[in-house]
Amino acid sequence: MDGPGRARWTEAAAAERPALGTEDAPLARAAVAAFTLGVAGTSAAWAGIAEVETAALGFLALATGLVLAVPTLATGFLACLRTPPGSELRACTGARWLLLAAAVVLFLAAAALLDDGYRSGDVSGLGAGAAAGGELVLVLGAALGGAGVRGSRGGSPAP
Repeated sequence: MDGPGRARWTEAAAAERPALGTEDAPLARAAVAAFTLGVAGTSAAWAGIAEVETAALGFLALATGLVLAVPTLATGFLACLRTPPGSELRACTGARWLLLAAAVVLFLAAAALLDDGYRSGDVSGLGAGAAAGGELVLVLGAALGGAGVRGSRGGSPAP
């Protein structure tokens, strides 16, 4: 099916369902898991609950999450561009992408703040706070995605 018919079908399909969310993207799920592990490790090291290795594990997990977030951000941005302008779905997709980008910036700041202390296990409160803030932004993005848009897969229909 080529030509104008295919273009109309593609546009209609894009208008009725959202771009891939984190539930459909394995790299996004892996990045979120790495970020969560990084926050847990750095928080435990900051609180003095764990050994030096936990701080190193937290830093490594944050760095892994940052590497995995690059293709996730790129595909999320492309999904925003493919969504029809002016639709409710575009606003939701754009907001989720902005929240993911904000979380990545916070995790990048946390990794920079934690770089000096990950070998010694001396985790700064500012670095642990930045990592926790990044996790909070991820949770807000997931809540926004779960709010549901009419015609979306996996979300509850809007009342």
